[in-house]
Amino acid sequence: MFSLTRKVCPIISRMQQVFSPNGFSSFGLLNFQKPSQTTNIFGNGVRFVTYGREYQPSNIVRKRRHGFLARLRSKSGRKILTRRRMKGRKYLSH
Repeated sequence: MFSLTRKVCPIISRMQQVFSPNGFSSFGLLNFQKPSQTTNIFGNGVRFVTYGREYQPSNIVRKRRHGFLARLRSKSGRKILTRRRMKGRKYLSH
């Protein structure tokens, strides 16, 4: 009828190799370590997982933070400008 042997998907076997200790795949379930009590407060330990959408560019904010006038306002900013002048940079700031 049907075989009792387990067919292994290549993606699952690769995940087992990656997530198992020392890179050896374990037959069966993945070997996860028990999470600590502090990471297990909110269920699985991860509340928000978003990657790649943090940087939303704005020229106004960029100029205010890293612009020439912002560098002139503070003592450390003036040091940055003098270092860049001494190095011979074509552009001192944004």
